[in-house]
Amino acid sequence: MADITRIESREDALALLAVALKHEWAVSLEYLIHAYSMPKGKYLYDDPVVSARLDMRGQTIQIGIDEMYHALQMGFVIRQLGGEPTFEIDEVVRHPRIADNLVRDKKTEDLVTGLYQKPKYKDKLFPEIENMFWNISFDEIRHSRQFAAMIDTLRNSPDAEARCFQPNPEAEKREDVGLLHDITRAENELMHRYLFHVLLFHEHQDLGARLFKNSVDHMRHWDKNSGILIKLGSLIRIENAERLPDGSERSLKSMPDVYPGRNRLSALETLIPAEKKLVDDYERLIKLLPEGEIKEQLKIHLFQNREHLFTQEALYQNARKIKGLS
Repeated sequence: MADITRIESREDALALLAVALKHEWAVSLEYLIHAYSMPKGKYLYDDPVVSARLDMRGQTIQIGIDEMYHALQMGFVIRQLGGEPTFEIDEVVRHPRIADNLVRDKKTEDLVTGLYQKPKYKDKLFPEIENMFWNISFDEIRHSRQFAAMIDTLRNSPDAEARCFQPNPEAEKREDVGLLHDITRAENELMHRYLFHVLLFHEHQDLGARLFKNSVDHMRHWDKNSGILIKLGSLIRIENAERLPDGSERSLKSMPDVYPGRNRLSALETLIPAEKKLVDDYERLIKLLPEGEIKEQLKIHLFQNREHLFTQEALYQNARKIKGLS
């Protein structure tokens, strides 16, 4: 992570924001992957911030969501400064042991707190940006304390050496599991594609709000599907990951960093086939599954994605009717 200590120009501010944004995209994904590599409700800890006993998996998911909102904040500010938000991403790593992932998470929070608090701003330059970074830094301090409590609890328990879930080789061969992996990957990509367009059209409240709603839906689907994969004997994958000698997985490109659609019509048009394919894949997957909780949950995702498809087709047709839209 670049060490930026002075903000003396717009270019310096954009450089800091770009470094921060790459980090926030990465951890918003990495923390969710770490969370869905451990069992639900098994590892509890006493949270020092909220003074309650919490599930490590559930709280790690919540921290990942916090980071996604940080990324969105930074993207808006970059656009306001006339810059182009990047969807490039720092490396994403998953270690074999749960405790090692939590240690990595805490170190990451401490490192980025320094990134946000260290810079000095010349002559009261960009006070709103400085204030934003200080505010976000205290989210990171909170996260660090929470991860520290998780680490201490796990290390002092009989599960100190507990390892992440390992997928069942037989489950990995099943058609429904393979299709759900494809769907989950597509949900993650669409979440970020919608966020890209939210940033692109940030000055238009109506369009931006509609696209953001769809992005949040896709994030929730990714979240739920990751849990369903565990129930089916599989494990959420890190895209484009290499296996390291110690058994860790590492990816430098765990999500696309370029998305199609640079104006309103092209953006809306490209989202339609993506939503249509996702609807078709969910319909195919649901036919493969027996009646039960998993099937019902996936039907909810299908219904919401059908709604997205209807909305995107309407937005596209409406935009074509109006002269002067960019």
